[in-house]
Amino acid sequence: MKTNKIIAIMAVVIILATGIVGIYILNKGNDSDANTITDMRGREVALPETIDSIICFSSCSLELVSYFDAVGKVSFIDTNEYRMTPTDRTYYYTMKEKFQGLERIDPSNSEAVYSTGADLIIASTIEVQTLNDRQNEYGIPIFAINADLEFGPEFDRQLRLLGKLFGEEERAEEIVSGIAKFIGDITNNVPESYDIRGYACGMNFQGAAVNPLLRASGDYLPFEYSKITNIFESNSSGSPPKQPKAVGIEEVLDRSPDYIFIDGVNLDASKEYLKDHLTLFKEKTDAVPNNVYKVMIYKSWGTNWENQLINAYFVADVIHGDVFNWNFEEKADEILQLFYRDAAVSYSDLASAQTGGGCGKVSF
Repeated sequence: MKTNKIIAIMAVVIILATGIVGIYILNKGNDSDANTITDMRGREVALPETIDSIICFSSCSLELVSYFDAVGKVSFIDTNEYRMTPTDRTYYYTMKEKFQGLERIDPSNSEAVYSTGADLIIASTIEVQTLNDRQNEYGIPIFAINADLEFGPEFDRQLRLLGKLFGEEERAEEIVSGIAKFIGDITNNVPESYDIRGYACGMNFQGAAVNPLLRASGDYLPFEYSKITNIFESNSSGSPPKQPKAVGIEEVLDRSPDYIFIDGVNLDASKEYLKDHLTLFKEKTDAVPNNVYKVMIYKSWGTNWENQLINAYFVADVIHGDVFNWNFEEKADEILQLFYRDAAVSYSDLASAQTGGGCGKVSF
């Protein structure tokens, strides 16, 4: 009888000890009063007292951290950062010397992640259960960001949450107010109504298409800011919503755009398709051949938010050039300085490095 009682007591002790160890691992040894923060997936995340080492997993995580001084604490880089051309992501090109020196780590290797001893992981994983499971496997708190947001209240909230997380609230407000100022610089000066129809295409994202020229966005902010009518409606029911989608050539031709803006990431393939169907496009649209332009890369393993803002200025300059007195390249440089303080990279440098060669007119 005594033996059974001893065994039962030992079992309870082991269970309690296991739970305590699990809590210790999850909170990196801090007490139960550790700070908590709600991430962009609605999860309450317990934080360590100090954050000295950060790992960034999945799309846009490293980009968002790059806007803050906390980027200096990033100690490991996701192996997936290299599955597409890294320099086509503005944050990577801007800080390539730092990122090239970081050790790469595979998010699927839980043991390797745990052994890093990092204090925090930033990830854009969507599924809450997956985030919770990985947090337990890694033994490291995970703060989830949302890689699919566009400029607006939720994007601002995300920046402010990261500012709080890193203790850089002033920096977050600087970025939020800077973005608002740039957008207002366009929207406050364009005509109230402007009878122009635009087609934004060629970008990367999910969904098969015959050619990148037929991968389009019905939620293209540069058109919205310049009050241009997008020939395609919002992809609000997509998964995730408001992202590029595949369309048909007949749909494009029937909607007869006045201007075509091709994303630089697929410029060459898009141009070839346009050349192969040049006669048809000339017959059906007013855009070809004189109103076809290329823009900075919008999607490359997530969103290049700073490129999107540069594109907004370029589109405004093309459509409403007589309204504004700015110099486009100077504005593009100012945008890069907002997102990457003291960056030694100019728009000219970036345009030369990225696929497509920056903003400009496309000739045939």
